[in-house]
Amino acid sequence: MRSPSLVPVLTASLVTIAAGAAMSLQGRANGLLGLVLGHAVFAALISFLVGLLCVGIALAVSARSRTSARRLVGLLRDRSLPWWMLLGGLSGGLVVIAQATTIPLMGVAMFTMAFVSGQVTGGLIVDSTELPPGGRQRLNVLRILGVLIVLASLAFAAGDRLQSGIPLWTPLLPFVSGALTSVQQAFNGHIRAATESVVVATTVNFTVGFAALVIGTVVLLMTGVAWRGFPTAPDQWWILLGGAFGVVFIALTTVTVARLGVLLLSLFALFGNLVGALALDALLPIPGSEVTLITVVSAVGVLIGIVVTILPVPVRPSSGNRRGPASRT
Repeated sequence: MRSPSLVPVLTASLVTIAAGAAMSLQGRANGLLGLVLGHAVFAALISFLVGLLCVGIALAVSARSRTSARRLVGLLRDRSLPWWMLLGGLSGGLVVIAQATTIPLMGVAMFTMAFVSGQVTGGLIVDSTELPPGGRQRLNVLRILGVLIVLASLAFAAGDRLQSGIPLWTPLLPFVSGALTSVQQAFNGHIRAATESVVVATTVNFTVGFAALVIGTVVLLMTGVAWRGFPTAPDQWWILLGGAFGVVFIALTTVTVARLGVLLLSLFALFGNLVGALALDALLPIPGSEVTLITVVSAVGVLIGIVVTILPVPVRPSSGNRRGPASRT
């Protein structure tokens, strides 16, 4: 009987979709926080501080994670792991800055489409280099076609928003931050492989990003940019939790990837992200973020492009092998 085995897979799928939706909440929270604090960098600083506290607690209570952290220090000392592999957190900081800067102008759905489009495009480029832990991956027709579908869908949505008056840099900033996220993921993969710890890799990201944002905040304050203060309205407390939403996403997907695999995990997470973003803009719209038919069609197009991108390429048996595909070991 197969029905019992479907329950864990279905549960993992729903959890991953919920984790993806949490990422859309992170975007809305950081977008609103930037308006309250007075600058996107301030919002990114608070988001990273909250995330760093969460992963710092996880690191402190886990003996295995602490051992992995010591292993990372040793690898850096003997230069087995290049120091620049630690800089992935800079990309994470840019993502939060992009959220805080652009979501108030164009909404969560448009940000998500631009970010995912950049992520898919960046992934195609990064995978053709030696950066990923698994080494270089050859380009194939399906991946290129999927990326083209994603970019066409983004252009369709962006064209509509540009006509409404938003500047061109608004969709470009999340696109660039999404593309750089692919580099961050490659760096994280090396750190995870070297330390055998997701907690350590995540802590490194938040630590490096937080340090960079502290410097950015000091520079802004010295140049006269005012920190307006923390949220005071009773219904605004949740916008301080952007970093926590990010940690929730990492924690949940770390558990469900063993049940779903990387491909299904990516699909369900992105589906949840897009659906959550559309729901936020539809139910709690901000000026300029109203969900239109063009937005929905573009989101569906982005999702279709992602599906095409992750489809496995059929392997043809060699002409000299008459016995059919070799069995996997």
